Amino acid sequence: MSFRSVGVFGSSRPQEGEPAYEEARLLGHAIAKLGARVVCGGYGGVMEAACRGAAEQGGRSVGVIFEASRPNPWVSETLFVRDLSERLLRLRDFSQAWIFLPHGLGTMLELVWIGESVVKGDADPRPLVMLGKFWQSTVDAMLAEATGPSRDALARSIRWAKTPEEAVELALLPLPPREGRGEGRA
Repeated sequence: MSFRSVGVFGSSRPQEGEPAYEEARLLGHAIAKLGARVVCGGYGGVMEAACRGAAEQGGRSVGVIFEASRPNPWVSETLFVRDLSERLLRLRDFSQAWIFLPHGLGTMLELVWIGESVVKGDADPRPLVMLGKFWQSTVDAMLAEATGPSRDALARSIRWAKTPEEAVELALLPLPPREGRGEGRA
C-alpha cells in the first residue's frame, strides 16, 4: 500500500527536550522515511515535533489550523479552516492512517470522533494506532458502546504500539478481513 499522509494527534503542551516531544519527533522521522507526509493540527507540542521530525528527514507536513492562526515553524503546507467541524473532517479525511499519542482533551475529542466516524460509516476503516497505553480506557469505552458490524470495523482498525517506529509499521499493515466477508478495506 502506498501512503501519502499519516494523521498525527496529540497534546499541544510538550516542549522540545521533553519525552513526549521527542517521541513525536521520532514519529515524524519515521513517517517521512516512508515517503508520506504528516497531517496534524499544525500548532505546538506533539504537532510541532512531528512536523519537525518530518522536515529533518526531508519530508513534508500539513497543518490544519483555524483562520487567523499561525502554524508552527515546521509546517510545510497550511490548510486554513473556519471551524472545528471542518478541522476534524480535514484531519480525518487527509490521512490513510491515524496515530494517537498520549494526553490532551482535544486529542480525546479527535479520537472519539474518528472512532464514531468509523462506527457510523462516515469514514472507511483504516489503521488507528495508539502509541502507548494512555488511551486504553477510552478505546475500551468506545468498543463497549459500538455493536455489531460497526464494532467489528472499529475493533479491526485499532492497533497498539510501544515505539514511534512500531506505530508507523502498524499503520502500514492492511486491516484484517471482515469475518465471512473476504478482504477488509483500508
